[in-house]
Amino acid sequence: MEDFLLEKYRFKVVEEEECEISKLSQIMPIDRKQIVFKEEIEAPIVSEEVERKYSSLEILDGIYLDAEIRIYILGDVTRTEDIVEVSEEERYPIYTVEYKMIKLVSESGYALQQLIERLSVDLGLRIETKEWFFHRCGEA
Repeated sequence: MEDFLLEKYRFKVVEEEECEISKLSQIMPIDRKQIVFKEEIEAPIVSEEVERKYSSLEILDGIYLDAEIRIYILGDVTRTEDIVEVSEEERYPIYTVEYKMIKLVSESGYALQQLIERLSVDLGLRIETKEWFFHRCGEA
């Protein structure tokens, strides 16, 4: 998500701290000759999985729909990289990231809502719990 925001919407990293807590790597041996059903022989198989857990704080600033938005990525972040093997020659990495908490701050609730919807569509972002807090800003 961070790379997507940086590349597509030109957000900038204000602060970044990250500490790797753990790393788990598994390689699953595949012997396609021992698979009984033809459909399973041709199906993609996960052959390797690497899971990294981080404790992180990342702050991004940017503009979306003419509104300034600040995004805080807080707490534990779990990044998983699966190598999917379609055939012996074809291998593709699939990345999954699970965030503990993301906080979005802006003066425009509409811009926040639209950004969340855009990220959900573009990245397949799934939000388990959403809490909204509103407060008045001082008028100039």
